[in-house]
Amino acid sequence: MKKLLLVLGCALSIATQAQDLMLYGISPSYSQAGKFTKKLGYNVNVSSVMNAFSQTVDGKRFPSGHTHLILHGLATYQLSKPLTIAAGYAFGRHSIFGLRENEHRLVAQATYQHKLGNFIITHRGRFEWRQPTNLQTRITSQASIGRYQVWATLPLYDTKKEKQGFFLSASNEAFLYFKGATNGPVSSRNGSLISENWVHLGGGYNFGLTRAELGYCFQALVRNKAQDYRFFNLLQLNIYHTINWNDIQYWWYL
Repeated sequence: MKKLLLVLGCALSIATQAQDLMLYGISPSYSQAGKFTKKLGYNVNVSSVMNAFSQTVDGKRFPSGHTHLILHGLATYQLSKPLTIAAGYAFGRHSIFGLRENEHRLVAQATYQHKLGNFIITHRGRFEWRQPTNLQTRITSQASIGRYQVWATLPLYDTKKEKQGFFLSASNEAFLYFKGATNGPVSSRNGSLISENWVHLGGGYNFGLTRAELGYCFQALVRNKAQDYRFFNLLQLNIYHTINWNDIQYWWYL
């Protein structure tokens, strides 16, 4: 009984000493996909995160403002109708409450899509080699990260008869830090293999070649070696656009 009370007491002590950080912000993003041939294509993505409110936690000031900007460029190849592979480069510019870091990423991924009833299910496995540079100390480090995302989309219209209509979506993405950076907070493992997880809920309208989506994203991140968490509640506005380059070239030469 005494041992049980000791364990409960230690757990309560750790919980009361935790300096978890709860943030609220917005995250707009734009994604464009296109095909050069039947199988070869590309995807570019620009996403941004802004912290909306300033706050002080444990005597430390966390000001509002822009925190992340990520630019992605991937070459894609469709192996089969449900399976696509991709590889490319990404650049990140981070401002973590006064500490600035730039980050280079090499990316390899595979996506698999299938239907489950009326739901469209997309699985994405991604490996990222990251190289963040701390702009204050000028020290560069490396990180190796695996990401797995499962995404469910529910069209609220008959996809066999219509190409436009409303839809709902939900996803979860887990981050596995095989090796974390050691020069700052960006891409740092902080003692946990699964150091980050994102949950997304949203809905929008499919215009055909363009989809607009408004959603909520909850990001949980182990932010230091003391295992304190950073929780980010984000209002997301996502724009997805598809370009058929064959149609554009045909119009250009008319």
